[in-house]
Amino acid sequence: MRMIDTMDIAVFCITQNGAALAQKIAAETAADLFVKSGVLPCELIDLKGRSKVHTFDSISAHTAKVFNQYGGLVFVMSLGIVNRLIAPLMKNKLEDPAVVTLDEAGRFAVSTLSGHEGGANALTYLISSITGAQPVVTTATDSLRIYTCGVGCVKGAKKEALTAAITEGCKKAGITTDNLRCLASAWVKKDEQGLLDAATALHLYIRFIPKWMIDMYYERNTAAVKSDMVFKSIGVYGVSEPAAALSGSSSRLVLPKTIFDGVTVAIARETLFPGPPEMPVTPVAHDNGSARILILGGTTEGVNMGHELSQNGMDFLVSCVTEYGFNLFKEKFGDKAVLETFNSPDALKRFIKKHAITKIIDCTHPYAELITPLAKSVAGDLTITYESKVRDTGFDNEFNYEKLCYVSSLSQVIDKILALKVKRPLFTTGSKELGFVRPLAEKGGVEVFVRVLPFEHSIQGALEADVKAANIIAMQGPFTTQLNAATIRQYAIDCLVTKKTGKEGGFYEKVNAAIDCGVHLIVVDR
Repeated sequence: MRMIDTMDIAVFCITQNGAALAQKIAAETAADLFVKSGVLPCELIDLKGRSKVHTFDSISAHTAKVFNQYGGLVFVMSLGIVNRLIAPLMKNKLEDPAVVTLDEAGRFAVSTLSGHEGGANALTYLISSITGAQPVVTTATDSLRIYTCGVGCVKGAKKEALTAAITEGCKKAGITTDNLRCLASAWVKKDEQGLLDAATALHLYIRFIPKWMIDMYYERNTAAVKSDMVFKSIGVYGVSEPAAALSGSSSRLVLPKTIFDGVTVAIARETLFPGPPEMPVTPVAHDNGSARILILGGTTEGVNMGHELSQNGMDFLVSCVTEYGFNLFKEKFGDKAVLETFNSPDALKRFIKKHAITKIIDCTHPYAELITPLAKSVAGDLTITYESKVRDTGFDNEFNYEKLCYVSSLSQVIDKILALKVKRPLFTTGSKELGFVRPLAEKGGVEVFVRVLPFEHSIQGALEADVKAANIIAMQGPFTTQLNAATIRQYAIDCLVTKKTGKEGGFYEKVNAAIDCGVHLIVVDR
């Protein structure tokens, strides 16, 4: 793909509205600016002395005059006008200059002529980075790629570290770099040579997201994880996640912000051609005539069931509600893994009809209290089979340990810890519910430790809940009794808090470790 020298660009505008955007582009790129006579006095145009301002009377005559004098032409006007201007001048894709059209509202930057060979696609991303416009590239190899990768890095990051991080991030998302349409980062990284070199090495375009767009992202996504450290550094709460999400249409994250050797990477997937919610879907028979099964997954039981069905030649899909679970299932089952949140009966019914599901196997977590009754109800309504493989978490008579006690919610853990005068509890209950940290510190001077998955959003969530950095244990299981016991002893833990997750959830290993170490054990039993 060809890159165009920014000194070899001409920008055209024919109205006052277009002149504002045209000036911005010319000022940022050192391009020559061509303004229709009478639209704006040249003495009022400030281009920082890096480019020239010209006027013209006829846009068609002037375009014909300079068409082959520049490597790239940017027209700030309607696409229809541009098509009529350049149609008589076109020769072939190897000789024609790159042409990009930007509407006067700055919504879309359209690669109009000489996309790959002439460099219009690359120029489109450059214009997008300057104006915030959505880049529109219609060449088949680009438009069919539906993943975008957001990248954050320290100043002076090396190309090798960046390409390795991007490649590894794609692997975790279940894709390759060939599936990416573009890279994206924050406006402050537009001159970061290592990032530019990484994009070139991976044969990808790169888009730099303006500050105002990232600010708006966090205003609209109040639940998004925010980094105060990043805000102090560049004035926004994050880079990789908003950059990835903002670089596509109707995108959602499939890999949240993840750190690879100092480089943060996030990957988003576009949702293309969504059908109307109420559109009826007619099931399509499968080629082999077999039934299709939906595994409600996200657990070890879901993995085992998927392997069992695969070995028996059964057709199935396995759903997950988190990106983490989806990535794991994607590695094992490929396109059979789907990322879906069935938050209503209608949502599950539409999915079942669309994919001709004839049976539901429920392998959800025992603490996923909403999906199980919903799935049972929908299966009854649609007269399809429902089978539960939700793990049994019971062990009521298996342990006789005087320091073991039950509570029904995490909120009750606070009272129990204060009553037991525990000072160094370790919570292995996840990173989503950390509201107990501040009350324990304020009421009893308790120093809380948490074990979470090794993802930045999990660690950031713990930090924002006032867990000390030294008290965050970021690890991925499975955990043996010996490893749990070693953790308890290393951090001088006097109480282990866990959910009643059963054998497959590593519950017994935690119980045995607590008993071996003689510490309190609090079990949250729903």
